[in-house]
Amino acid sequence: MTDKKEEHWPSEWMDSLPSALLMLDGDRVTHANARGLFLLGLRVGFEPFDWLQHQAFLWREEDRMYFNARWRKLSEAERTPIRMELEIQRGEGQRFQCEIRLSPGPGGKGMLQLVDISEQRFRQQALQDREAHYRRLNDIAQEGIILVQDEIVLDVNSRFLVMMGVDHPEQVVGDAISQLGFRRLGNLEPIAGSGVFDRADWMLTNKNGDELHLDIGKGRLEDGSEVWMMYDVSDRKKIEFDLVQERERFRLLVQSSPNGIMILVDELIRYSNPVANSLFSGIGDELEGMRFAALFIKEHQERVATSARQTRQGRNVEEWELELNPGGRRLMLKWRLTIFDGQPAVQVNLSDVTDRYTLMQERIRAELAEEANQQLTQQIEQRIAAESALRDATARMRSIVESGEDFIIWTESEGHAVTSSNMNFKSWLDLKKKGATVEESSAALRTLVNETRGLNGFDVNDRFVRALDGKPQRFEWAVGNDESDSERRWLQLFLNPIESPHGAREISAIAYDITERKRIDRRIRGALKEKEILLQEVHHRVKNNLQIIHSILNLQKNFVHDEKTIVGLEEIQNRVSTMSIIHETLYQNTDVSRIGFPGYMTRIAGNIIQGYQSNTEVELITELEDIEAPLDQAIPCGLILNEWVSNAMKYAFQGREKGVITVRLKAVDVEGSDDTEEIRIEVRDNGVGLPEGFDWSTRDSLGLYLVQALSEQLDAELTAESDEGTRFLISFRRPKNLFDG
Repeated sequence: MTDKKEEHWPSEWMDSLPSALLMLDGDRVTHANARGLFLLGLRVGFEPFDWLQHQAFLWREEDRMYFNARWRKLSEAERTPIRMELEIQRGEGQRFQCEIRLSPGPGGKGMLQLVDISEQRFRQQALQDREAHYRRLNDIAQEGIILVQDEIVLDVNSRFLVMMGVDHPEQVVGDAISQLGFRRLGNLEPIAGSGVFDRADWMLTNKNGDELHLDIGKGRLEDGSEVWMMYDVSDRKKIEFDLVQERERFRLLVQSSPNGIMILVDELIRYSNPVANSLFSGIGDELEGMRFAALFIKEHQERVATSARQTRQGRNVEEWELELNPGGRRLMLKWRLTIFDGQPAVQVNLSDVTDRYTLMQERIRAELAEEANQQLTQQIEQRIAAESALRDATARMRSIVESGEDFIIWTESEGHAVTSSNMNFKSWLDLKKKGATVEESSAALRTLVNETRGLNGFDVNDRFVRALDGKPQRFEWAVGNDESDSERRWLQLFLNPIESPHGAREISAIAYDITERKRIDRRIRGALKEKEILLQEVHHRVKNNLQIIHSILNLQKNFVHDEKTIVGLEEIQNRVSTMSIIHETLYQNTDVSRIGFPGYMTRIAGNIIQGYQSNTEVELITELEDIEAPLDQAIPCGLILNEWVSNAMKYAFQGREKGVITVRLKAVDVEGSDDTEEIRIEVRDNGVGLPEGFDWSTRDSLGLYLVQALSEQLDAELTAESDEGTRFLISFRRPKNLFDG
């Protein structure tokens, strides 16, 4: 026997397996691999032993019952592989959870596989704790919040995801805070008593390339980690900047203007520049507060007031001339709507055109020359200022581009001809030689694009062509070894067309390395998948246990002769079956957090009607909307439906040949609330109706007591009516977005 085993199951092969493997002859362990010896604390060359009686296997009563039903009570030909969990004890007091997989073999032989699942349960609990922590953080915070430890992002709330322009926490959790695009601008004074030890102005460039101005306060937790709380103050900063710029432009314009300028609010003078004051110097020392029309002779006052009102109403008023006094100065009035101290105002430009009538030609030539000279001087000054600003901006931009450790930046024209780049771009292309030429950079880029065409599942070169055609592109680019995923690097690449006044086609490319994020994302997805499988297995086992209870109750009925006791056992069986249906549905679904109401309710009602022994032919009619429910709603609703349909089958159709039971389910909008809905479940029959004087509170039936208790659990309203039969209705409210996110 030993030689045959070793021939088919070499020791080297068995020892290479990651799980413990025991070879069985009947119930006796005859051989074990190295992992099996370690888990059970055995030595090499051990004496065969009965594993069912061995002290290392700690059996519970339900485990024994399940094993006997699935294995011991079956013949060898009927046995199929089974899986179950047992607690294993190794040595003195060291216990751990283990999954046992027992497989039958020919001639009474078998194979027992042991898998230590204690670490998996620990990881599952840790994942659940993290999810609970994230939900609490998300529910209480309106500002962006991130949890940072050792410069690594541990957790974020949904508001921060919106700021970053991403959809899932996994896209930033695990990244270094320095990689997320934060730039500190200056310090702010922390709010007294807030627990904030550091507060500053920051600039954030998010994943979409948008820049946000943030007010960030940092707090420290007991474990040394930091909580960053941030407020988006971009709009406020922009408004402040625009106001400062507008005021400065206005001041320079008004003070240096060769013309008189006045600001009118409700036809009263609120401001006048030095030229305007000189034009009306003979009228009074202080012009502010006077009616503007009062500055002119009576025959012009009505037209001045009308022009001011029309401009204030947003109409276009043509410029016109008037004479201050007979034989005095002539002024040209220009009207424009503006804002002064946050309210609508009228700006009046006053130009002295007195000498135009006497020295028209000379004045025209002088004015033209002066205007041309002023414009030329202004243009020269503007050009000098623009060139200086351009040099400063270019230097700042080059400094920013070169100091970005995480960003790879370059610009290119057609055919991947590189026109500019930062040092990270050359390092990425492995152009280590200082002063690498543009031709070398372009050739290296073309080579990389061609090498990765088949690696990404799409034509990378086509994305560059689209960007050159004016269509911005954003995609993930895999570069590196095509054979080994560990050698591969991933880049998040943004391609944007550059507008050129000469019509030349050029694009800017910004990329950052997301290799580590991709690896973390794969690990997290694997952990979540493992969690879903474990939850499905739990629901499967709960369903199997409920079926065992159902079978035990069925066996118990064979030993009971009292009719009331038998009826009571059948009611318990129906309730157990109702709970079993939902767990069976959950482990068959890919999403174990919810269940479809229609199929669930149809199975419950159909099973009760088919299983009930009655001389009445009962027809089931269902009117069910497509609604989903979580487990804590589905089980109470299923049990309530079980009681109502069972009562209808027992009492509604006595002495009748036919009957109808109708089950309805629908969701109704709640008036005055956009985020709440009301779920209504109705069971109606066309039977004899409720007894006269029926009252929920005075009924001593277990079923009615259960219905009341379950409805309180749902915070639901319960209604019973008797009108050409019996109608039971339960309604409860829940959020519309119950399954969002």
